[in-house]
Amino acid sequence: MKKAASFKPDVVSMNEVERYTGWGNCDEPALLAKLMHDYTGQTWYYKFSTATGGSTGNGNLIMSRFPLVATHVNLLAHDRSAVDLTISVNGRSINVTSTHLDQASTSYRLTEIGELKSWETGLVENRIIAGDFNAWPGTTENSTMKLNYSDSWAVAQADGTAISYTGNSAGNTRNSRIDYIYYSRSAGRLVLKSSQVFDFRDSKGVMPSDHRPVLSIFTVK
Repeated sequence: MKKAASFKPDVVSMNEVERYTGWGNCDEPALLAKLMHDYTGQTWYYKFSTATGGSTGNGNLIMSRFPLVATHVNLLAHDRSAVDLTISVNGRSINVTSTHLDQASTSYRLTEIGELKSWETGLVENRIIAGDFNAWPGTTENSTMKLNYSDSWAVAQADGTAISYTGNSAGNTRNSRIDYIYYSRSAGRLVLKSSQVFDFRDSKGVMPSDHRPVLSIFTVK
């Protein structure tokens, strides 16, 4: 979390966060929010949901340094979920959603995307959806999302504001680019400034996660 805090983010989306499981027998969402407070000196507000909606398990976490206007949870098909925060920035409502789609089945992912997009229409603009979509650019999943949402890395790359590191010009977050920050094509108050994928390898080439983090910066008009 120290690295995440060093980027001075306003909102953080995380997937595969554990609450009282064998992988981490503690309330990891609360712990991560506390660590963000410790590293930034700011209060961090958060919402977490397990993939199944149960009180314990693996799920999605979203944290904000802005107070929460509202929170929402949507349980998707095939034991997946989406969690959303509504915050107010410069007097504008922003909904930020974190999700993690099925890792093995295109059909499952498309079902989950359909449910996600339908649910999002009930949330006010401006809308951002972040997470592990388990699908690389050019797939049907990515094309389906892009009917209504812009892929922030792809837009930044076209604008010349995408930043990565030597040997990763494609912005791959794992073996390919499977982690996205999408924003609604109707989000008229959001202006994308840049998108960046970070290299977190230490001197031995070890990363703290099997995914590289991605940061997209928006201004709110």
